[in-house]
Amino acid sequence: MDFMALLGRCLGNFQIVERVITTFRDTGRSDLNQLQLAMERGDFAAVVEVSHRFKGAASNVSAVGLAKLLIRAELSGREQDHVELKRILADLQPEWEAFMNFAQTFAPAKTTIKHGPVVQTQDTSETRHACAGC
Repeated sequence: MDFMALLGRCLGNFQIVERVITTFRDTGRSDLNQLQLAMERGDFAAVVEVSHRFKGAASNVSAVGLAKLLIRAELSGREQDHVELKRILADLQPEWEAFMNFAQTFAPAKTTIKHGPVVQTQDTSETRHACAGC
């Protein structure tokens, strides 16, 4: 990740950085899943399409490592090189995890778990009553 490039793209606004990272985390997870499925099915047209879209999004958030791998995935999809696509997919997993670690630092995922009258937020492990008055 090139955080300074991302910050520059967001005009130094950390709220925009957080929003961009959060959006990419969600769309990127979907794109990664779609890419995996396309590779497993041998659907090279879908590999090219998803890789291209995912590459653009990765570039927009300055996820340089992901973008480089996705350039290779797009080219390998065009060449219908299943062996190279398997290698790329294996490399994408740790690169995606690195992005997720980065994203958690700058834009923590906030998951609310509701169980009966208690609400627990996963990012802070804060437990409180669900009523607004407490």
